[in-house]
Amino acid sequence: MAKRKKRAKVQKRGKLPRGNSAKRGKARKSARAKAAKRTVARAKPKRAPAKKAARKVKQPIAPVVETVAVEVIEQLAPGVITVTEVEETRQVS
Repeated sequence: MAKRKKRAKVQKRGKLPRGNSAKRGKARKSARAKAAKRTVARAKPKRAPAKKAARKVKQPIAPVVETVAVEVIEQLAPGVITVTEVEETRQVS
């Protein structure tokens, strides 16, 4: 299982003394709140489309042609010579 990330601990502020609310100044708006209001007026840019890799076109493979030639010389009887020639052509994929 994946390990859980430890979160940073937030510092606690001391409590304000009671009864002195009139002395305390008015709370300011944070810069983050102002920035959030400003961004509402602007249009959000559209996300750029992902670039797709061009497909490679396969080159047609020429079939390999194999030719085998066999020559057999036989001497069945003295003075009688037989020559047999066989040639075969086939495609290798």
